[in-house]
Amino acid sequence: MPRQMTCPACGEEEELTGERTAEGIAISCDRCGARWPRDTPYTCASCGGRDIHMRGQALTQFSRGTQLSIVGLHYIPLCAECDAEMLARANQQKPVPGRYRSAAAGRGGEDDGQEGLSILPR
Repeated sequence: MPRQMTCPACGEEEELTGERTAEGIAISCDRCGARWPRDTPYTCASCGGRDIHMRGQALTQFSRGTQLSIVGLHYIPLCAECDAEMLARANQQKPVPGRYRSAAAGRGGEDDGQEGLSILPR
């Protein structure tokens, strides 16, 4: 599943490069020089748990007046404990609503007016 990579030191998302090593793939930040292994497990920003599941979140737009259409999906982390209700919905093959903000990413519940999601590997 796709992963959003973010530098744990400076938060950079664009200027990252990967290098294959004997231990796996190492990611380095071209902005600050930080380096970390790519295949580190996610942790929940709310509870610190490691039972994280990546599920599709609907990307929507108005296609005809007030008709809202799903135009794509992107994947967000859901914590089995903090996002339990939304994870159960997603496990029924229903996309996570576009306004939902994941507790695993540090923003729980419905839209809080903040844009974007970020989760850092540990």
